[in-house]
Amino acid sequence: MAKTTMWQALGGRTFLLSSAPWRSVAYLLSGCLVGVPALAALAAGLAVGGALSVALIGLPLLAAVALAGLPVGAVERRRLRIVERGAAASPHLPVPDEGVRKWALARFRERATWRELLYTLLFATVLWPLDLLAVVFALTLPVGLLATPVMLATTGHGTYTMALKEWMVTSYPHAFALALLGLLLLPAAAYTLGALAGVRAWWARQLLT
Repeated sequence: MAKTTMWQALGGRTFLLSSAPWRSVAYLLSGCLVGVPALAALAAGLAVGGALSVALIGLPLLAAVALAGLPVGAVERRRLRIVERGAAASPHLPVPDEGVRKWALARFRERATWRELLYTLLFATVLWPLDLLAVVFALTLPVGLLATPVMLATTGHGTYTMALKEWMVTSYPHAFALALLGLLLLPAAAYTLGALAGVRAWWARQLLT
């Protein structure tokens, strides 16, 4: 039976043989698909809304920026399914269909709206770049070492290559030794990224549900 959270998966004996490491990487990398558009929309909304606020034209746009956490929160709750089983419930109460103004006023009165806005601001400016950097740093060393024999055969024509652009490799025994080291480092990278994905998912659930 599949584990319900990434933390439970990390504690299982079959973590490395399961889909959990791949789901951790997918969760961390897919944040770019949400974070980049969110950052662009927030920056544009604040810039244009702030510039036009003197003439009161930009106030509705600034109000829309304040509600930007709603769509981001909805997407992030769905994205949690990559690393956790089960749907993440929305914290918002249903609003009768009585027009945009009453809907917006109801949302502005909810604490969940402001928690989602806080999450959106942090996610768009800090969290998704950190997630991306974590994946790059965690996988660069083991994957780069694993690729050493291929690099020696293709770019070095069997004579020499530079492993990770740092160490000269002039023989296949040396290249395969580095590849073995990369293979041994992969589990450490998998557990590190799994733990990070678990922390990120837990924190997102606390703010968005």
